[in-house]
Amino acid sequence: MRSLRRYLVTVLIALFTLISFVAALQSYKQSAIRAEALFDQDLQIVASSLLQQHQVGAQQQLGLALQVWQKGQLLYRSALAPETSMSDAEGFSEHNFAGKRWRVYRQMPNDELTVIVAQPLQQRQQLADEVITASIYPVVLSLPLQAILIWLVVSKALSPIKRFSEQLASKKANDLSPVLLEQVPAELDQMLKTTNQLFARLADAFEREKRFASDVAHELRTPLSVLQVNLHNASQQWHRSGISDPEGSMLALQAGVERMSALIEQIMLLNRTNPEHFQARTELLDVAGLCRQVVADWYPQIDRKHQHIELLGLEHLSLRGDAFALRLLVSNLVGNASKYTQPGGTIQLQLSATPDKAILVVQDNGPGIAPEEYHRVFDRFYRVGGDRHQSGTLGSGLGLAIVRDIVMLHQGEIGLSQSDFSSGLKVTVELPL
Repeated sequence: MRSLRRYLVTVLIALFTLISFVAALQSYKQSAIRAEALFDQDLQIVASSLLQQHQVGAQQQLGLALQVWQKGQLLYRSALAPETSMSDAEGFSEHNFAGKRWRVYRQMPNDELTVIVAQPLQQRQQLADEVITASIYPVVLSLPLQAILIWLVVSKALSPIKRFSEQLASKKANDLSPVLLEQVPAELDQMLKTTNQLFARLADAFEREKRFASDVAHELRTPLSVLQVNLHNASQQWHRSGISDPEGSMLALQAGVERMSALIEQIMLLNRTNPEHFQARTELLDVAGLCRQVVADWYPQIDRKHQHIELLGLEHLSLRGDAFALRLLVSNLVGNASKYTQPGGTIQLQLSATPDKAILVVQDNGPGIAPEEYHRVFDRFYRVGGDRHQSGTLGSGLGLAIVRDIVMLHQGEIGLSQSDFSSGLKVTVELPL
């Protein structure tokens, strides 16, 4: 198992050493070439001076000014040298003549002979710049190459982290399978193991939660069914025996059992529609037809309350989704509207669409919900006003929580607002097509 740190340090040091060596070698070659040219130029100057001294050929304009004096008499001067002495100071000095600034060197081998050599400072600076440029030019050129190589090396070294991140990002909410990578580096190995252990613990926890809720609901169903039957039989016996129930104890007991039974059914539905472990079976559905089926299912209760329900908008609207979940969504919205709307009230469903989403609006003219409660009613087991809801209707507080889970499962959006009627609640569900 390799180490990212060791790999990066080793490869980068090797690359830097190689590139620096190549750049230094190239700088050495360029500097050597330039120095050789300077030495050759010095030879040409000396040869030219000797030729001029013996009057052979024309004078060379090589950039240096030369003077030779003997006992105060000028024996020789180059073309750039003036007729007067270029310097009276022994050694190096700087002087102005011929419209330039010169670096002058004066040497007296003996009391009779004096040699003076001068070079323009601008020429010296130019030569120095050329030597320096020749030295650093290969190094500068190597910088982009170093940057590209570093980027490639680092990208290759970090590719396992990138693959790890991509696998995590591509996971769905209900996918808790372990992440598998090939050639995992030492630094990432522990993170990968910890992540997979976390997924395993989460999978176990979700499975236990799912099993617990399902088992509890199933276990409670049987005794509740028996209790309902016994209550019904007891009520019939009381009626035949002429036993009165002025306080309504039997009715209250039956209502409590029915509420508990409805709560268990809602818990099972909530557990089943939880996006974290719901296995959706998507298919092409006609939402309008599904809404008509739900309205038909709820119509007996709606008719008993003398309520009016209508379905407006598109007669056909197709989208891909889970049939069971979407039918449950519409059923909960219509059921809530019917339960909490007063007798004789109005319930309205409206279907519309945009190029990329389907829109279902369910609204009523019931008492509605205060805007400050909108964010709370999606919480599990939360009911506005608790059990003392102003409608007097018993409920579990799970209906809208189930609706929200189904909307999340289909990657849609849900919102609450004031009804278009004088009172009531408006629920808007938007689902991608």
